[in-house]
Amino acid sequence: MSETGVPLKGDFSLIGLPEILDYLKTTSKTGVLVLRNGNVTKTLHFKGGVVIFATSNVPDERFGDMLLREGTITSEQYEEASRQITRGKRLGKILVEMQAISPKALWNEVRRQVQAIAYSVLAWDSGFFQFMEGEEKAGENITTSLSVPELLLEGLRRIKVHGTFQKRIPTKDVIFERVLPAHRPQGLEFEEYEKHVFKLVDGERTVLEICNLSEIGEFETLKALYIFFTIGFLHVKGRKDHFEEEQRENKEAQKVIKDYNELFVFLHSYLLREVGPIAENILEKYLGRLKTSLPDLYTRVTLRSNGSFSEERLLENLQQLREPRIDSLVSGLNEYLYSAMLAIRRTLGEEHEHRVLNTLKSSRKDLFSS
Repeated sequence: MSETGVPLKGDFSLIGLPEILDYLKTTSKTGVLVLRNGNVTKTLHFKGGVVIFATSNVPDERFGDMLLREGTITSEQYEEASRQITRGKRLGKILVEMQAISPKALWNEVRRQVQAIAYSVLAWDSGFFQFMEGEEKAGENITTSLSVPELLLEGLRRIKVHGTFQKRIPTKDVIFERVLPAHRPQGLEFEEYEKHVFKLVDGERTVLEICNLSEIGEFETLKALYIFFTIGFLHVKGRKDHFEEEQRENKEAQKVIKDYNELFVFLHSYLLREVGPIAENILEKYLGRLKTSLPDLYTRVTLRSNGSFSEERLLENLQQLREPRIDSLVSGLNEYLYSAMLAIRRTLGEEHEHRVLNTLKSSRKDLFSS
């Protein structure tokens, strides 16, 4: 597998698997996400931000064991097929040749195996992850297509451990607000009880108030809320006890983002004029580095076509940061500003860098001390 940069890695108990998966989807990554929890290792293979294959070292999750456990094949068929396995000839192909399963069943069962492995990792609260970007040299012949929202929806549904979602929504004074329909993932189907919880979200009620009104109990209600939040149907509006303070901070943050976006639009336009469409790839590269070094602020943040940041994503991430949030926002936006200036210097030379910097200083004196 070829690598196009420094692997994204770390402890996912600090970031959260849903956030990692959403980042890979949003950035349309291709590569392999390796997940380890103790002696268990599982991999999710991505192509363009979609899961196409998965592996596991857990014996029960091996393809043949799964077919045997479900009664799709007999133990005699399994043993006979296993004896015929050679390098380059897999169990599934042998089972089809033996007429133990049909070609259609083979594809369906591989998809089920991939789903089962992918869903299972969402129950993990701790472990190590590493994403290695790039096309595989020897890919799988039988692949599937499992979108991250679909993976999150079904995987989180399967969690049965009480207390899991109390940890993931640690405070019940949070107020959720519905994301506009046009910005939600499409093609997902929800159960009636999940729709019931979603309807209780009105932008005013806290999580605690929704739990009290819900007909399905606290655990299932928290699960439904967390699912809707994770797949992009809800975002955090604020906390009831600090709502007015957060509203003031939110307005200040919006102004900061607006001010910096004006700079980023200018830098994008300048670079685009000088080097053409490759400008977007250059800036995306530097943003990708910040997503590794400043994940709390830049997770799921993308560049618009004009070079500006998505305000909604930044504001959502900002609410999860520790105070002082505005200072962290300014510091993080400055990091990208410095990165974009560095991109101009490396791409076009110091003369262009000085020209751009002088233009910015003269037009936005409020953002430059000198």
